[in-house]
Formats: sequence, structure tokens, C-alpha cells
Amino acid sequence: MKLSTTDLADIAGQPLGEVTSIDLRDRGITQVDGLSECVKLRKLDLSSNKIETRDALDGLHGAGSLVHVNLANNQLRIMSIVEDMSQINVLNLSNNQLSAISPSVAKCKELKALILGQNKISKIEYLDGLLNLNTLVVSQNEISKIPEMPLLKELTKISAAHNKISDIPDLTQYPKLKEIRLNDNRIAAVPESIRGCTGLKVVDLGNNKIDSWSSVAPLTSIPYLYNLNLKGNPVCEQANYREKVIEMIPSLRVLDGERFDQWFLDHKEKRQQRKAAVVAGKEHGQKGHDDMAAHGKPAKESRKRPMDSEQGQTKRSRTFDNSSRGGNSTRSHANRGSNRGRGIDRNNGERSAIREERAVGTATNSDRGGRGRGGGRGRGRGKSNDRSRGRGRSTGNGRE
Repeated sequence: MKLSTTDLADIAGQPLGEVTSIDLRDRGITQVDGLSECVKLRKLDLSSNKIETRDALDGLHGAGSLVHVNLANNQLRIMSIVEDMSQINVLNLSNNQLSAISPSVAKCKELKALILGQNKISKIEYLDGLLNLNTLVVSQNEISKIPEMPLLKELTKISAAHNKISDIPDLTQYPKLKEIRLNDNRIAAVPESIRGCTGLKVVDLGNNKIDSWSSVAPLTSIPYLYNLNLKGNPVCEQANYREKVIEMIPSLRVLDGERFDQWFLDHKEKRQQRKAAVVAGKEHGQKGHDDMAAHGKPAKESRKRPMDSEQGQTKRSRTFDNSSRGGNSTRSHANRGSNRGRGIDRNNGERSAIREERAVGTATNSDRGGRGRGGGRGRGRGKSNDRSRGRGRSTGNGRE
């Protein structure tokens, strides 16, 4: 299938000049046009297609911004396709038909991860100038030797499993190396030089030819080694193999794919206990259900018992009667309160009237008393005055 520029634009769903990532995997593609228009393209996935030659991706010469290219599971025979990928960081060419590493790969100065597994490569070469390379995967090829590459100071992982390697090279030239996978090769012993690889954490030497304790002794000097695989080697048949390896390398947490540190084992036991408790709870609940069914008792499906229609009608009628009584009672209380309020008002009115009458009476008596006294005094004074006129002297109260 040839992917035209129009097809590419339809898949991208936007103008090709704005595309930064395209996923074209597993489409039966044999050729792609229009990639030269993807001036901003950074990630291209063409894995699991039928691409055979560099000409099928001729447009790549204009995609200078590419940093991640996946061409795994195709039918490429040469690596010249990388000539125009000067800015690339990750290149995956695994599971193709490559028989050699192309000199053009040396131009990829920014390359950090090179994945060439499952090909027919027999020699590792042209990588000395890749100073930023940190991951090299050449598993499942026909490589017989890992060369010294002293300039690759950034290497942290080397995977060369399933090859024809018989000797482990001097790995101390890679000061940042943390993982080395050389399983399924022809290695018979671990070299003394590995003692200087103090940063190593993962070493996979499974399915090789290591047959003695002395052959693995150098591994005991690696202070942070926590994952070691020796499974499939003759040394594994030694008595107390597992116990002895763990004793020799106290930093180990995983041996032959099995984790055994105490923290992990404790948590594993707790998980198993919780799982067993859940299973037991389900079995207990099922047993109770079966016992009730065996005795003719229905299983409890709900906390509330369902009511038949007659019970429901009776309950509704009772609720209606109660609500009616409640309503009558409420009205009765309201009437009583209202009458009581009226009685209080009448009583207050009568009391007010009585107070007013008393006040009027008091005022009347006061007026009368005042007049009497005043009259008396007046009369007294008058008499006194008359007498004083006649006799010449009188008192204030009319007494002589």
C-alpha cells in the first residue's frame, strides 16, 4: 500500500505543516509520500508495515526535526535510512532484515537509544562517535563479541542476549552502566574486571555455561547489585545454590526472577491473607444461604419484609385515621387556644373597666374630699374671717 500525501493528511487530521506526531503502524504500508511537508514532525511510528528500502521513505530527508522513529517489524535490509536523521534521539529498527550496522548511523550525534534486536547483525561497529548513547539493544542477532567503546561514557544499559558471545568485555569503561543483559550466550565465567562496575544493579547471565562458584565470585564485589539471573547455568545445580548466592551477595533482592526480600515477602503474605479472608467470607455467606434453603427458610434478601396488599391497605388506613385525628386534634387545640385568648381578652377588658370605674370613683371621692376640705376650710376661713372681723383673730383650721 502506497500512502499518498492526501492520505497522510487525512490520517493526521490537520495540515501536514503543523503535524508533530504521526501513528502509521500496522497499515500494510510499502511507501509513504508527503513526509517532506511535515516540517515540524518529531515522532513517527511506522512499525509493523512492509517497508523494504530507503526509497520508500524518500520524504524523510525533509523531516529534519524528527527525534523518535519506530520502524520495527518491517523488511528493511540496510540502515541508510538514517542518513537524514541528524537530530534523532530514539531509533528502533528491531525485527527487520538488517545484516550490518550502517556507517550512516555515525551521523546521528544526538542518538540516545539504538534498538537493533531481532536482526542478522554479526558485528557492533560505527558507534564510537555516539557520545550521547545511553541504551544499546542488539539482542537476538549473530554477534560474537562486544567491542570496547571507551568513548560511550553515557551508556547505562547494554542488552546483547541471544547471541554468540563467549566473553564479557571490560565494562569499567562505562562508568554509568547499571544494567547488562547477556543471557542465552556462551559465557563460562564472569571476569575479575566486573568488580570495578560499582554502579551495576541488574546482571542477567541466565542460560550460559557458568558451572562453578569461582566463576561468579567477582559479582560479590558489586555493592548495589539487587537483581541477578543465573538460571539455566550448571552452577544452579550445586547444593544449597540459592542460599549460598544470597549469602555471597547480601545486596540481592531478586534472584533468578524471584523476589525474596523481607519487605516484599511480608506484603505478599498480607495480600494472601486478605485474599483468603475474602474467599472465606464468600464461602461462609454461600453456606448460610444453602443451609437456609435446605431448611425451607427463604434467604434474607432485604432487611425490610415485603407487605401484601391487605397489610398495606390496613397500614394506609391507619395512617389516614391517625392523620385525621391529628388534624382534628390540631384544630381542637387551635380553637381552645383561640377561645382562651378571647377569654383572656374579655377578662382583661372587664378588669380594665373595673380599674377605670375605680379610678373614676377615686377621682370623684378626691374631688368630693377636696371640696369638703376646701369648703370646710373655706367655711372655716369664712367663719374665721367673719369672726376675725368681729373678734379680731382666727386659726387656720377654724378653731379658736
